Amino acid sequence: MVSFQPSLFEEKFFQNRRIYFKRDDLLDVDFSGNKARKFYAFLVRDFPHIRRVVSSGSNQSNAMYSLSVLAKKRGWEFIYVCDHIPSFLKQNPIGNYAKALENGMRIFESSSREVALEAFLDSHTLHVKEGGRQKEAEEGVALLAQELVCDVAREHVENPYLFLPSGTGTTALFLQKHLPFKVYTCATVGDSAYLRRQWESIEANVHVYPTILETHRKYCYGKLYRELFEVWKTVQTETGVTFDLVYDPLGWKVLIEHLGMLTGTPIYLHQGGLLGNTSMLQRYARKAIML
Repeated sequence: MVSFQPSLFEEKFFQNRRIYFKRDDLLDVDFSGNKARKFYAFLVRDFPHIRRVVSSGSNQSNAMYSLSVLAKKRGWEFIYVCDHIPSFLKQNPIGNYAKALENGMRIFESSSREVALEAFLDSHTLHVKEGGRQKEAEEGVALLAQELVCDVAREHVENPYLFLPSGTGTTALFLQKHLPFKVYTCATVGDSAYLRRQWESIEANVHVYPTILETHRKYCYGKLYRELFEVWKTVQTETGVTFDLVYDPLGWKVLIEHLGMLTGTPIYLHQGGLLGNTSMLQRYARKAIML
């Protein structure tokens, strides 16, 4: 049986306001962040018939790397399908892509990812949906919720609320389902309607859906924005904590816009993903954005 120690819960100050961080980025050297929570069931349950895990997503996906670690730990083959791998990345592997390859990932390109995956599906294959958007994710996220309840009680946090940016929104959904206090999130991949569709696909009870906060401006997923990079640097400077460069800059931008309107003590969930910062920093440098 594999298990994690509860992740660090620490007090910080940002913009002269007390804020707490739940440091899931420190869960484990190789298996951390929200993917460790969402894939927890696959790590601890017995799967005697499984020989292979397959999934799909982007070529620098955090889930891709985490699944490569999972497959390596379990002795499974790992097959992954993405839309496209740039020639530059193929010739100069970095970030999640490079580490997943080191862990033995077999990667394929297809404009119809889910269709391409069907060729690998059989009775010995575990199919993990993109980003871990499936009911099995609830088990590990429920454990995180239990930790947060204990953290809040131990530190005597008054009127807490939790914030985290969402991709598929799976983590936010199951946290709200199992937490007694409010969970706020924001859409980073699509819009609010996209997030709700993801929730509807795995949870029928709309009363446990998190509250979605909107930003004043629309940002395209994966695109580089100087203002978001500046937010990322400011948070790092003021708190001494480094966050992911894909989801967290927008997450912090949204939270900052709403801080004055939210009642209570904020808790920000650090979901890891720092391995991907290597490729993101290179992208910013290539775009000649001032670092």
